[in-house]
Amino acid sequence: MDFPKKLFSLFICIMAIYIIYQDIAQESPHSRIELEKHSDMISPTMFHVVPVKVEPNDTVLSIVEQINPNIQNELNVKRILNDFKLSNPNADPFSLTTGKIYYFPKYSKTLLYDR
Repeated sequence: MDFPKKLFSLFICIMAIYIIYQDIAQESPHSRIELEKHSDMISPTMFHVVPVKVEPNDTVLSIVEQINPNIQNELNVKRILNDFKLSNPNADPFSLTTGKIYYFPKYSKTLLYDR
């Protein structure tokens, strides 16, 4: 009777050590999601805003490309949309109203690489 108790206790200890090792050694999918969320967060100090009156057929991307001609190859669409939403919290970046003034992000080389 004593042997099964010791064997069961040994099994529980080995299982606990294995579980602790797995928690420490492996990255969980939840921690990766949290890291991605934090890396996508935009600080208001990372760009300047420029008020622009929207013309027919203008899009957020086309206006940002006009405002930032020197860094067109390095622009990230996801970041542009996040910055636009941050500057215009009540506006939908996918349906701009012609004739309305919106604030668009103006990036500089140093601000672009500070992220």
